[in-house]
Amino acid sequence: MKYTRKHKYDQGIATLAVVASVALIALLIVLGVSRRAVNDIQQTQARVKTEQSLSKAWAALDCAVAKIQHDGIELSNNDIAKALEQLSPCQNVAQSQLWLAPWQNSERGMWHLYATHAQQQVGVTLAKATGARRSSFVTSGSAAFYGGNTWRPVKGKKREDGLYECHSIMAGGDVMIRPRTLGENQSKSSESSKNEEEKSQNRFTVLLDDGDECAPEYKTEVSDYTVADSRDETGARLKKDVQTNVENMDLFNDYFGVPRAQWETVREQFERQGGTVFSTYGDPSECYEPLLNAVLSSSSSESANIKVWVEGPCDLSREENVALKSDVPILLVVQDGILALRGGMDTFNGVIYQFNPTLTVYGFANQWGMHTSESGGMSCSHDDSNIQELCEMITSTVTNPDQASRVPFWFHGSFITKGAFITDVPDGHSVVYGSFQPTYSDETVQQSFKGLKQWRPVGNSYHDIKPPYEEG
Repeated sequence: MKYTRKHKYDQGIATLAVVASVALIALLIVLGVSRRAVNDIQQTQARVKTEQSLSKAWAALDCAVAKIQHDGIELSNNDIAKALEQLSPCQNVAQSQLWLAPWQNSERGMWHLYATHAQQQVGVTLAKATGARRSSFVTSGSAAFYGGNTWRPVKGKKREDGLYECHSIMAGGDVMIRPRTLGENQSKSSESSKNEEEKSQNRFTVLLDDGDECAPEYKTEVSDYTVADSRDETGARLKKDVQTNVENMDLFNDYFGVPRAQWETVREQFERQGGTVFSTYGDPSECYEPLLNAVLSSSSSESANIKVWVEGPCDLSREENVALKSDVPILLVVQDGILALRGGMDTFNGVIYQFNPTLTVYGFANQWGMHTSESGGMSCSHDDSNIQELCEMITSTVTNPDQASRVPFWFHGSFITKGAFITDVPDGHSVVYGSFQPTYSDETVQQSFKGLKQWRPVGNSYHDIKPPYEEG
């Protein structure tokens, strides 16, 4: 009996121990699960807080980017406090802070724009427009060049053989080069009596300075009585330095850093920086004198460039006026107006930028005084004798009425430049007739646009959760 009772007692103790062990294990499992649940909750809460902080930081950054795109921002002289002051409406948006830092050792002078909230940070890189369309003559339309032309093109990539990939003309449409054909000025027989030097003045040629040379396939040369036209088989004479029918040309954005639709922002910046802005009120003869006065009053100043914005038609024929000469680069912007020259200009130092944000391409015909009858006949009638004569030259040279009515830019005479020409008139047809010697200068182009190229976010440069104040 005692043995039986003792045996049952031992079994009870063993059972209790097993139950206690199972209970302990269950308790440990419950505690583990609870701890895991608490940890999961804490991680979820942390993720929620992180996402909330990131969202608030993005809100401030989006606000700042939108303000820069609408109003622009001045980041000169590395004055961070002044730059942040321009973004003050976006400071503290969603309790986030904005700050700026210049990139170190950046050739383009780029900046970081950051927004922070709590320990989270988002940012974007800001950079200026680069003027990526680099050629001596750039147009978003078509162009024709008549007469003797000696070009100093953009010195592009240097190849292993020491020659350069040059860039002379870039056009959104077709290009035609015709130095001279029979019947112009003299007959072919009389030409044979001319010396070689005179012959050389009536051809299109591309040359570099300092003994450098363009590679043969990047060097267009068109001689007397020869035509190079991208519309037909003669286009084979155009080498790679002449690019035609270039797609997606957005010249205003390339050079000013804002979409063309925001051109008024750039004009306002012109005025804020002391540039000259005036209208010719439809009279092209009212362009040269104000332009000359702006150049004379600014050329001796310490400004980096001379900025002139003309609204309406502009005739650069100086008649009896003083020549437009300046050691300081000139940026001449002609808005919604024809650009004309008859005579000579030596030497224009700077950039001429023509565009038509509110004028249709066919509106230039009215400014020339050009009329087309129902039968296709063209005639000219203008109060200004110089424009009248230029109009008659257009209609006698450009025999296609539709093309003649789309001419925004006509130069007739001798024109020597140092800088670049940019004709931002899609579907326009620019014409140069005479002796044209454009010399591309990257330094002059950059100096001409100095202070005007807008800062814009660099695509694919947005980032988040970046350690504060760390260069990346």
